[in-house]
This record gives sequence, structure tokens and C-alpha cells, in this order.
Amino acid sequence: MKTLIAIFSIMLLPTLAKAGGSAEIHWSNPAGYTDVMASSGSQEEFQARTFKELEDTIQKLAATLPDGQKLEMTVTDLDLAGDVKLTGARTQHQDVRVVKDSYPARMTFHYRLLDASGNVLKEGDEKLQSRTMSAAMRTSSGEPLGMEKRMIRNWFKRSIAK
Repeated sequence: MKTLIAIFSIMLLPTLAKAGGSAEIHWSNPAGYTDVMASSGSQEEFQARTFKELEDTIQKLAATLPDGQKLEMTVTDLDLAGDVKLTGARTQHQDVRVVKDSYPARMTFHYRLLDASGNVLKEGDEKLQSRTMSAAMRTSSGEPLGMEKRMIRNWFKRSIAK
């Protein structure tokens, strides 16, 4: 009997893992984005890490959607908080990202929220901008891309999860 329960539990795990919603994110023409500039290291690696961090945040939010719902996003522009400034010899990759009120995070995208049958529940174009840096810094968690993630979470709560 214990073996039968164990086998049933193992078979049920993939079903449980799929519970909730999902997300599909497309990064449209990232070379043309306003600012996804690495301050050090490889630009390609920085961009891949940045997109993965933001995708993970969106996937976690989408998992809270009702079963079968899907959030599709096509990101058309991304402007990370701050601005990269040259601080040393260019060949030594000593640039630094300066974060202050005049450099908020911004993100432009088109989204569709679909039900389990593929019917569109919500659709729209968004131009997000983070709050001022001083307000965000007071509530900062110190996580990578914290301001961008907070901006996305706020949009999701306001526009999708309501």
C-alpha cells in the first residue's frame, strides 16, 4: 500500500508543479533598448543575466495567476535605473552605474493575459517608470535590479492580479 501511495504521489508531482499561470516573455530588438549597459564585464553576459532576473520575477508573478492563465509580454524598450559613467581607463572596464532621481527605471511592453482556452482576458501597451530613487532607496531590499523588479511587481498587482 505504501508503495502504491508513493507511486501515485510521484505521478502527481508534475501536475502540482504546473498549477497556476505561466508567462512568456519576448525581448524585441534588445540592441535598440535605451539602457541595458554593463558597467563591467561582458555586455552579452550582463544582458543575459538582466533578462533572466526580470524573467524570473515575471514567472513568479504569473505562477500566482489562476490555473491555465498565461501572461504574454513583448518588451520593446528597457532603461535600467541609473546611468553608466566612465570612471577610469576604458580598457580596464572601470565604468560605474550611477543611480539618482534623474535616472529612473523604465520599461515599455505590450502584454496579453490569456485564459486556459487562449481567449484574451486583458491586453494593452504599458510604459512603466519607477518611483523616485530616494523613495525607492528607503525601501530597497538590496536585490539585483531591485527597482526594476519592484516596478514590475507594482504593475502586476495594479493591472493583472486585481
